[in-house]
Amino acid sequence: MDTATPENDSFAFQRARVARICNELAPNKEVVFKSSRALINFYIRDTFLETHTNLTEGSGDWVPSVLADKPDDELRDFIKRLSNGKIR
Repeated sequence: MDTATPENDSFAFQRARVARICNELAPNKEVVFKSSRALINFYIRDTFLETHTNLTEGSGDWVPSVLADKPDDELRDFIKRLSNGKIR
């Protein structure tokens, strides 16, 4: 993302962006967001098996405007690192 705008900094926009990128990296898996009205914290879960295996560690809390400053490729790399090799 080149420039942050109020829309790009919004919680809803950044949450949707995270979900989109997670779905690109892990199609047909569930993106779980921990409940928060101001911070974005997520992980990816495989719900195919009854065990509901987590494919990533939790992301930690992110302020939407900080995520807005990160390009999609950097966010993809971060999510891949959270997976400890489960997502390539």
